[in-house]
Amino acid sequence: MRTLPLLLPHIALAVGLVMATAAMAQTLTTRQADTLRATIAANSQGKVPVDAITSTPVPGLYQVASDGEIFYVDATGRYSFVGGSMVDMQTRQDLTANELDRLHAVPFDRLPLQYALKEVKGNGTRKMAVFEDPNCPICRVFTKFVDQLDDVTIYRFMYPVIAPESEALARTAWCAKDRTAAWHNIMNGARPQPGVACDATGIAEILKFGERHKINNTPTVILASGKRLVGATPPEQFMQELELGGRAR
Repeated sequence: MRTLPLLLPHIALAVGLVMATAAMAQTLTTRQADTLRATIAANSQGKVPVDAITSTPVPGLYQVASDGEIFYVDATGRYSFVGGSMVDMQTRQDLTANELDRLHAVPFDRLPLQYALKEVKGNGTRKMAVFEDPNCPICRVFTKFVDQLDDVTIYRFMYPVIAPESEALARTAWCAKDRTAAWHNIMNGARPQPGVACDATGIAEILKFGERHKINNTPTVILASGKRLVGATPPEQFMQELELGGRAR
């Protein structure tokens, strides 16, 4: 076993290397800064103003001050880090979002579709599933929007996660003679009294599935492609996503 005196020169060398690396990382020449400015301007088509560029402790990563905001770029000036996301400034593509989509995707055929309320509109060629709670204001707005869609197959999952009242309403709909109509009325604001109790195992299975797949918000939409849309997606964006990801593969 080495003694401390024998290790000291190695420790000093390691510290020296770290300090030297940090010093190198902190050096940014005027020429490098000018090159980065030009590259950022070219990649963003001049839409990203550069007020200042400074080095960071990370080799090859530079801090850019732009109109009161800060982001980070690599040495090429093409890839930036904005709010925790990596962005390709040349193509204006959020690379982190693509990876998150892949990470959060749920294969459509793994959904517990046997417990869903199925509605076919028009030719039903586009497919989507929605996890919704009757006490979720966004869900109530979204369900009115979904009712207007055409050529889509919708799988609605009762997902009572907001309040105990939500679970009671879900059970009332689940045990109704016309489950789909009862749930539709509840999602549109009806608050019926509980009816005859029944086996509501299906709701429990939906909740278990949601917990396993970290479905933590309502509404959550799963498209045929497996892509997950959470919360209030603007209508135009939703229609684009549905057209791209709602087609059966």
